[in-house]
Amino acid sequence: MDVKRIDRIGMAVADLEPHVALLEGLFGFATTRRTRDDAAGVERALMAVPDTPDIEWEVAAPTRPDSYLQRFIDGPLGPGLHYVRMRVPSLSAAVEDLRAAGIEPRSEQAGTPERPVEEALMHGHGFQFRIRGPGGPEPRSGPPPAREGAVGITAIDHLGHAHGDCDELAGWYRRVFGMRSLGRVTTSEFVQVVMETATGQLRWETMHPADDASFVARFLERRGPAMHHIAFKVAEWDAAVSACVAHGLQPFRESTGATDDGARWADGFIHPRQTGGVLVQFFWEERPGIWGRTS
Repeated sequence: MDVKRIDRIGMAVADLEPHVALLEGLFGFATTRRTRDDAAGVERALMAVPDTPDIEWEVAAPTRPDSYLQRFIDGPLGPGLHYVRMRVPSLSAAVEDLRAAGIEPRSEQAGTPERPVEEALMHGHGFQFRIRGPGGPEPRSGPPPAREGAVGITAIDHLGHAHGDCDELAGWYRRVFGMRSLGRVTTSEFVQVVMETATGQLRWETMHPADDASFVARFLERRGPAMHHIAFKVAEWDAAVSACVAHGLQPFRESTGATDDGARWADGFIHPRQTGGVLVQFFWEERPGIWGRTS
């Protein structure tokens, strides 16, 4: 499939307002517009991400118990990361490519000659992807200015997808979305393949547990194959940790390291219980490219 741009990452939460406040206050996102779909029983906030003009963030919550979003939240995959939306030059061509790969997408629209289907949905290994044609330009306000007291995000670095076999999942991403593998990493807890999207906007990690005691194994036991975490790069490590603590969040699994010539890096996580169901990793590197990279 010819993916031209990844333009949105969506998450689903039970209660919209606290998470909008957290994303604005701690992460420095800026709400650009609000929508409410009474037919679907969903309310949404669309947000700009610091230093990321090409990808917007959506946080959505159900407004009634029979909403499809409530079913997602109540299921094994929710709450948390809900979908990634990709733009393609031709939706019909993308649908044919998916069918050739053995994937039958669906649409929430009936479609007519006057109003053709704009978006197709597909599920792959526990995660939803939305494929959208070029359409018209959507209003974007650009990345928000730096917010005092926020963690200081400078980029969305990658999404991590847990699976029983990281090589099998990496092969699926190569076939379906044209991603390319950059390398393979093995630790005491997991094995992963590091990949880059065809658009070059961000990276993907496919990961499987190194043994039954791994945190990845526990995740798979609870949720099955699913998106495991999202990682952000920050400008200053101490400032990012201080911002978390000021918001009542204590980072965990903090690590530090350095290259042979002394360039330092640090990373840590924020628990999904504190972020609406999303495991958030954030990292800092003294020199670009020294953290989490493979040769």
